[in-house]
Amino acid sequence: MISVGDKYILPGRDDHDRLRMISEIHDARTQALLKRAGLSAQSRFVEFGCGLGYVTRWAAAEGAHATGIDVNEEQVAACQALAREAGLARASFRVGSVYEPGIEPNTLDISYNRWLMVHLARPVEAMRAIRAALKPGGVMVCEEADVSAVYAQPPSAAYDEMREIGLKAGLARGVNYSGGRWAHTWAKEAGFELLHADAYHPHYLEGPHKGFWNWTLRNACRRLVDEGTLTEARWTELVDGMNEADNSPDTVVAHCRMHQLIARKPLA
Repeated sequence: MISVGDKYILPGRDDHDRLRMISEIHDARTQALLKRAGLSAQSRFVEFGCGLGYVTRWAAAEGAHATGIDVNEEQVAACQALAREAGLARASFRVGSVYEPGIEPNTLDISYNRWLMVHLARPVEAMRAIRAALKPGGVMVCEEADVSAVYAQPPSAAYDEMREIGLKAGLARGVNYSGGRWAHTWAKEAGFELLHADAYHPHYLEGPHKGFWNWTLRNACRRLVDEGTLTEARWTELVDGMNEADNSPDTVVAHCRMHQLIARKPLA
């Protein structure tokens, strides 16, 4: 287990399948958002908190000069291998922090991040660092989660309790997993002009993506068992309850609400 950003814990290689599913669920909307923001061939593009680099590799395939930056060395090595396999000469990856990205000021056309700010204790500071790297008129594109919107219908007490446990654990670590709803206010405080704000909210009755938040919450809350703040027995009961909701053909499971933002660095 390693620390990511300020407090976020990511399980390294074991998390690759989960990152792949995130890509399956969200990338089509992400690509449309980036095109709306002006991504094109020759754009200088950076993805902060790139994970396995799905968005960075897509941007490179679109012709952009695309760089993915992540604090996780193992993830970056995997990104580099995947880009080589795909023959994407315009995609590069390196280890770095959004707070100190090592990018020459006023050089980026577009930055992108997904589920990054909600894992940081200082999101406004991170956005200010992004603003410094962007050219005047360059844009920051964000997709940030509101985990409080995860639920099942008919209601699942297990989903509700595990969601609230996860949210409280985040606050105890100094981060807000429902921070997506504040992304536009963070950007404004960081000195950006707001161009576009929207949100979408995936719901599933069936299929392999239905249990994504069961997977995410049980892994996140498993750390609390290891820390001794949640009992093994209670964790097992909650996982069983979420599994029951996922397996029911009559239950809809709602994922987090995803808040989308395009914000521009002022020209002057």
